[in-house]
Parts: sequence; C-alpha cells; structure tokens
Amino acid sequence: MQEQIRHTIEIGCTPNTLYRYVTQPWLWHEWHPNSRSAQASVSELSVGDGFDEVIELQPLSPLPFTLRRETRYTVLNANPDSHWCVEGRMSGGWLQIDYRFRESAGGVEFTRTLTYETRGLNRLLAPLLRPRMRQMSLLALTNLKARLEVSG
Repeated sequence: MQEQIRHTIEIGCTPNTLYRYVTQPWLWHEWHPNSRSAQASVSELSVGDGFDEVIELQPLSPLPFTLRRETRYTVLNANPDSHWCVEGRMSGGWLQIDYRFRESAGGVEFTRTLTYETRGLNRLLAPLLRPRMRQMSLLALTNLKARLEVSG
C-alpha cells in the first residue's frame, strides 16, 4: 500500500536559489534530519542521472533503535525553478520525492511530496514509521526555510 506525505511552505528566496539548493542531494543532510549522506558522479543532476543516499530513521525515538537504508535514485523530472522529481529503490520498498516550486509574494511556495511503499518485513514497521516520517518531513521543511532565509 502506498503512503504519501505532502507539505507546503513559503520560503523567502527566489525559485532558482531554492531549486539549485534542494536538487543537490549531497546537501540534504544540512536540512533533512534523516539524510546522512548522498553522492553522485555529476555536479548537476538531469533527467536519467542517478545518485545514492544513506537514510537513517528512528521509528521508536527516543529509543536508540535505528533503521539504516541505502537508496539508489534516478531523476525523473528536472525542470529548473518549477519541478524536480526522483524515484528511489531500496531493499524493502521504493519511494518518490517530488518538489514543486511556485513563485509567491513572499518568495517561493515549495511543496515536497514523498510517496513510498514498503514491502516484506518492512510493512510490519510501517505503523511505527508513519507518524515519525510525517514529523521529520515537516521538520525538514522548517529547517530548509530557516537555512535559506538566513543565508539568502
């Protein structure tokens, strides 16, 4: 069964500034609490390019139990300043991250949609992960806003 988490936030910067920052997965660890590292063989990702990310989740926080996932992504859409989308595959499931950018009076209306599906034994953990993933997704956007509005 697919799950979806969608959040929208207004960020006080240009669409280009936001697009150039969030489409560099090797910087995701600066604002997303679950991203540990990412790497690609190119410095600017285009449709068809791939990258790898290490994600860590703590479904039973504050308990120290941690799930570590290595994910391989492919860029599905790279439309500067308006839309970026990737699909990731990992053991036990897949995910899609979709970024939408819309110029607004205060800067950019940014929508991040995470769609994912767990398989096998990972489905047993899904009820534990769901609330934590929603919380971390919202925290990620709050962190992103704070980071870009201070540095921008």
